[in-house]
Amino acid sequence: MVNRGLQAYHRAIGVLLILFICAPPVIAQKKENARVMGLVELYGISASIIYGEEDEFAANLLLEFLKPHLTSIKTVPAKGTKARSDDLVIYVGSLDKNSPSAKTFKSLGYSLNWDALTEGSFLLKTFRKEGKTTVFVTGKDWLGTLYAAHDLKNYYLRIEMGRVLLNELNLAERAQLKYRWFRILDRRTNWQRAEPGGSSGAEVAVSPKPDTYLGQLKALVDSMSAHRLNGLMLWGFPGGQEGGVAAAQELCRYALERGVRVLPRIGLTGSESVFSEGGHAFNLDAWAKSHPELRAVDKAGAFRDGTLCPEKLENRQRYLEGLQWLFQNFRVGGVSLELEPFFVCYSEDCKKARHTMGGSDPEYSKDLARFAAFVAEEVSKLDPKAWVAYVSGTGFDVESIQTSAAGAMPPGQRAAFPPEFTQKIPEFALAQWELAPMLKAGIWPSPFKAPGKHGLGLLRWGAGPASTPQEIYWKRMEGVTHHIISSNLEGLVTYGELSPGNPAAELYYLIFSELVFNPAANLDEFFRFKMARLYGGEEPARRLSKILQLLEDEAGMQPANYDDALRLSKQAAELSDRTGKERWTRLIQYVEALKK
Repeated sequence: MVNRGLQAYHRAIGVLLILFICAPPVIAQKKENARVMGLVELYGISASIIYGEEDEFAANLLLEFLKPHLTSIKTVPAKGTKARSDDLVIYVGSLDKNSPSAKTFKSLGYSLNWDALTEGSFLLKTFRKEGKTTVFVTGKDWLGTLYAAHDLKNYYLRIEMGRVLLNELNLAERAQLKYRWFRILDRRTNWQRAEPGGSSGAEVAVSPKPDTYLGQLKALVDSMSAHRLNGLMLWGFPGGQEGGVAAAQELCRYALERGVRVLPRIGLTGSESVFSEGGHAFNLDAWAKSHPELRAVDKAGAFRDGTLCPEKLENRQRYLEGLQWLFQNFRVGGVSLELEPFFVCYSEDCKKARHTMGGSDPEYSKDLARFAAFVAEEVSKLDPKAWVAYVSGTGFDVESIQTSAAGAMPPGQRAAFPPEFTQKIPEFALAQWELAPMLKAGIWPSPFKAPGKHGLGLLRWGAGPASTPQEIYWKRMEGVTHHIISSNLEGLVTYGELSPGNPAAELYYLIFSELVFNPAANLDEFFRFKMARLYGGEEPARRLSKILQLLEDEAGMQPANYDDALRLSKQAAELSDRTGKERWTRLIQYVEALKK
């Protein structure tokens, strides 16, 4: 059953990926990939970057990289500009926002079925004739254009001994999953700003000096943007440290410019019932302390510190005022709603509300449904385009639902399946379903689909102290993404708290980002053209692929293979060029730590 389902999934993906660029045939060199071919040199007297009205930021990314080596290059807005005949022309922007690009694209005999592409999809295409080069950095929208510019700069442009080299490109990348998020807790986050290094322009090293908190979050956003991640779920907003409100406003502005939505976590009572942090009016933990009569009640009838009763009208009004303050003062992209796992309020108001609801959901799911529905509806009124997500607290198969409800149901009664709470929360809200327990128990992939109209997979992987060797999860991630669409999920959320200076964390982020954008991505191609730029060449990148296969399989880490992995790592470090040396040093240290 699972094998047939996987085959059907791959057939469906194959249909989705039939995106033909109709053009004169490109003759691939022997052993070259048909989408990405060998390097050519960019040279000439004149060079221009022609950008669409939404794409100046993406154009400047390329200008900053190329200007030191192509001194004549300049950016030119597309509006009012005719097609140019420079030795090098880079068209940046969607065809509907960049008229010269559209005209040139058509005149060369190219076409692409843009209707088959999703938000964030893009095209990278090169054309050379008589010593002149045209490059299309073209997105379905401004976000796709930004992703295309990042990929071109980080992986396909190269500087060698003052010469600018570029892979010949003929590729279209389709964003298969709409939601690609990191989840972080502010006080646990340990990011440091990446220092550009080597000749590729890609991130190579991480500064040993801790950055400011805002600086760390900006570095995180920069990396997310470069790797096509579009949502940052943030615990601790706006934060009580280093600027508070002003810093949070700057973070939101900075992130939106780079295609990343900031999604503050909103606690729906329970422990850590904090709408925001800092000494301002809408700290709801302070509200609970100043209004102790509005706190939640435990099963014994005692008030619970740091909690709020979700049925008290005064508390709901306070949330409403807090949401208005949030959306009036910050350019947030949405919110993530969370209830303490298995939290139940036993106030008379809550007991009456649950009795009125009826049904067979556990009591904590009923509390979640009522309060999440209230907050989601208010957010939608404030910003209809905001993303609203909520943590379900469970997996979505029969066994997970019953296991999570154990002890929370009357004796002999089973929890409803499918769970009823998804029907009580507005259908535009995104349910976050716990995947790791399902994987660990061997009950996913399964024939069950996530209930509700919209849902995400929540992977609580990659969190923990920086001093502890992390797992890379790459093989398990491949399995997750291969089945996620067939499970009625539209994206993935994972932790992104550790600095990419941690080699396991960086590898996890890179593989997560690649597969969450396109679960059908060719990982051999990924290692050859992307990891090769980070790890010092194609042969070291091939060794890296073998090392990861030794370190982990579908079941997890493989300690019996650590000696072989260490031996291969040292061999690859010898083969690496100077741009990959530091990463190999860190990876060798990581494998040695695993052995200990």
